[in-house]
Amino acid sequence: MKLALLMGNRYNPWHLQGFSRLRQSPKITAFRAESQIQDHFDERGDGTEWMARERIYFDTQAGGALRQRINIFRERYRNRTPRVLPFAERLQGFDIVHSWELFTDWSESAAVAREDYKIPLVITVWDLLPFNMEREPWRRAVKKRVAAAADRVVAYTERTRAMLAFEGVRADRITYIPPGVDTERFSPGTAPRAFGLQGDDIVILFVGWFVPRKGIDFLLFALRKLIDESGVNGKRIKLLIVGSGAGQERVEGLIARLGLEAHCIITGALTYEQMPSIFRSADLFVLPSVASDEWQEQFGMSLIEAMATGKPCIATLSGAIEEIAGDAALLVQPNDFLALHRALRRLLQNTDERVRLGAEGRARARRLFDVNLQASALSDLYDSLML
Repeated sequence: MKLALLMGNRYNPWHLQGFSRLRQSPKITAFRAESQIQDHFDERGDGTEWMARERIYFDTQAGGALRQRINIFRERYRNRTPRVLPFAERLQGFDIVHSWELFTDWSESAAVAREDYKIPLVITVWDLLPFNMEREPWRRAVKKRVAAAADRVVAYTERTRAMLAFEGVRADRITYIPPGVDTERFSPGTAPRAFGLQGDDIVILFVGWFVPRKGIDFLLFALRKLIDESGVNGKRIKLLIVGSGAGQERVEGLIARLGLEAHCIITGALTYEQMPSIFRSADLFVLPSVASDEWQEQFGMSLIEAMATGKPCIATLSGAIEEIAGDAALLVQPNDFLALHRALRRLLQNTDERVRLGAEGRARARRLFDVNLQASALSDLYDSLML
């Protein structure tokens, strides 16, 4: 089987690990666009080294020099959204096309290929807000065309399934397949502490983008209050921040303003291979995501990795987090640093509860979100479309 994967500029090992374990080892080709977002993933290993690659282009990257400059100017100063140049004709000869999100340009090319060449089409949807990404009329038109063309729509969460129903996707075309985590790679254990951390430090871990929606600002406020109360039993508290990209200067400025320089360590981007050791070296993990009118936490891959590693977790009630975490994490209201502070203090003062949550998180990750379950379900889906 020849499978075309269309993730645009979102290729990374977290999204791709299930595809490396498909039955019968299909020949997979990644259609990939280069951008600052993809560069960010490349810093950590993009996960595509084992598959064939085909490059697709934004309209700011192709055409004559003058046209490129005009499009770049309009993108920067006129709020124009860069568009991926159509590439449907390059999908001829594939047995299945699997694309991401209803509203993307790459999914529109996939829909054209479905219409012109009768290639079965699968669309994975992360989004969980009904009628989202429709402020630009062309986006709404793309969503309608892609939804009509798709043979199957893969929902990563039950919230996504409900959203798809609102948007008119028939229930018999929706398949629930959550993403998976390698629970053998991300497993409990010990690891040496790096980045200047000491063995007796209490280490709180944050993993994610520096964008405001990930809620790191509220975590820093909670940390400041925790330290103002003399920490926990007099021990040194350190916040290990794993991430990079846009917003880092803002976060560093807030750390300085709060006087937290001695308590925060920013590692920059780390590779996928480094992450299990990072999780094992922490005492607890926090995912403090906040919600907006255009985005809520769609899944939380770092949350699942922390749970699989047996770490006690604190997260917010944003989007799908409650569905993913269940009772295996402390959940607090988003945008509430006092609630985060209380949860941190509670766990850091209660060893038994940390142990319990860590064990429950590990069991839940293995039962519901193991990558082998994802690979098996995807294989079954593809087999059904090849009949």
